[in-house]
Amino acid sequence: MRARPTVVIDAFPDSAFRHRDDAAVACIDVMLATTTLATLAEEGRPAAVAASADELRAVARGLDDPVLAGSLPDVPDAAFEAKDGPCALLRLRPTSRPVVLASAPGTELVANAAAAGPVLLACFRNLSATARALAGRRRVALLAAGWHEEVSCEDQMAAAWVAARLLDAGFEAGDRHTADVVRRWSGIPPALAGWGNSAAQLRREGRGDEVEFVLSHVDDLEHACRCEGTRVFRDDAVPDLEAAGGAR
Repeated sequence: MRARPTVVIDAFPDSAFRHRDDAAVACIDVMLATTTLATLAEEGRPAAVAASADELRAVARGLDDPVLAGSLPDVPDAAFEAKDGPCALLRLRPTSRPVVLASAPGTELVANAAAAGPVLLACFRNLSATARALAGRRRVALLAAGWHEEVSCEDQMAAAWVAARLLDAGFEAGDRHTADVVRRWSGIPPALAGWGNSAAQLRREGRGDEVEFVLSHVDDLEHACRCEGTRVFRDDAVPDLEAAGGAR
């Protein structure tokens, strides 16, 4: 009898190195990197990710008049034209300008995972679409970026909700931790994410609109979002990660 496919939940940027060689990977940073990137992809806006100041400059050199958005510990805020939220970037005009997002730790996680092949970018907006895109894989890893060295509640929620959809499709939890996360967070209302530490920090910074955007946009996107190399795209067709080298 063929073994059932498995799904595991892990966290923090370094988790990419534990899973990227033998699993189809979905990266999660609900507040705000993957929400921002999925939103840009839905709008059809060219976008790319960078994990460091050097990568930010290198990626920007290959684009025409890019918007540098986000925040990094070693980069002054003045180096960025915009913050790293969907509201901040949707307000910018013209919207045809490509965006390079550098948002720690989310884009570090994405860059680490995407170095080995295409990865999906999951958030509250594309839960079902992400699960559908992963349903044909034999092993799936859902990786949460975390927040200030702790696993954020919103990332755990998104991971649990995608994992639950995969379990319903015939997957099994790859370890006890994954099963525990799914049990803990399945059925929890999205509004609970508004009480987390990352949401509180955004409100302290006067960015409550970004929190409200996340909480009010749940499973409203039809298509998954993926990153290949540094570039981010909407998947109008379910991505064949296996053929592209993403399922290993």
